[in-house]
Amino acid sequence: MGLADHGVPEGATRDVALARLSFAFLLDEMANGVAGLEPFEALLVLAVNQANIAPLTRDPAARARYGQLDAPAPDDERRPVSINAVAASLGLPFETVRRRIRRLAAAGVCTMGAEGVVVPAAFLASPTYLRSVMTGHLRLRAFYFDLAARRLVDDLPGSAYPPERDVPIRAAARLLSDYVLRTCEGLMREAGNVISTLILTALLVAALGDDPAPVPVKAIAAQLRLPAETVRRHVLQMAEDGLCERSVLGVAITPRILARPGLQLLFADNGKHVQRLLAGLAERGVILSWEGGAGQAGRGAA
Repeated sequence: MGLADHGVPEGATRDVALARLSFAFLLDEMANGVAGLEPFEALLVLAVNQANIAPLTRDPAARARYGQLDAPAPDDERRPVSINAVAASLGLPFETVRRRIRRLAAAGVCTMGAEGVVVPAAFLASPTYLRSVMTGHLRLRAFYFDLAARRLVDDLPGSAYPPERDVPIRAAARLLSDYVLRTCEGLMREAGNVISTLILTALLVAALGDDPAPVPVKAIAAQLRLPAETVRRHVLQMAEDGLCERSVLGVAITPRILARPGLQLLFADNGKHVQRLLAGLAERGVILSWEGGAGQAGRGAA
């Protein structure tokens, strides 16, 4: 099936081609990307950690101090972030975020103090987290080569760093987190909240595939590791808002819905976000390392 068969305006086909691949990649990353956490809590951890290390990522010396994959910046160099700031960044109610972060803190995934929340170095150096970073890195590498094979990569900048023996995996992980959060912000603009954003992503992947078909609520719930009743409730609201259609076969985003101006803007913005991700990977030497066949253990940003 061609892109035009999805109800896509002819001039937007490249954006939709990028959306088809990148939303499938994004869904896989959100569903499986952070130490086995469910997608909702994984997004919280990404948002907290990115806020914690924001000052360090602008400091070239920090890359040298905390370059090894298993040596994240210590807790006293991480900037705590308030629960209110995390809630605002994700468009979530304060109480929902507070409750989830308390649960994550009880599991050792984050710490809570008077100044705010931190994802601690102990979690970021844990075997479970490191395995998820490595898996995500391989997923990201495959995504890049898939885009390149389909000629969907614009001209990229050269590396600002000399060639390294190892791939700068931690730098790539930070850039990937930026992409996930930035793209989720656009999805939330349409969906209104994090749970509906996850559902919308799953439905877009199905709608943009070669054989689009309605997806049963139970299948969406299993993929996102959410209660089926939670998914059903959000789907009802999304259908009322015109973001999907329900039938006895399941839930679908039809060609008519795909042509909505909001979704077309989402696809265009996503195309820019993908190119920004790739440009960052190129500038930090990640793509140079991939194309040079460097090993998988690496160095990178804090």
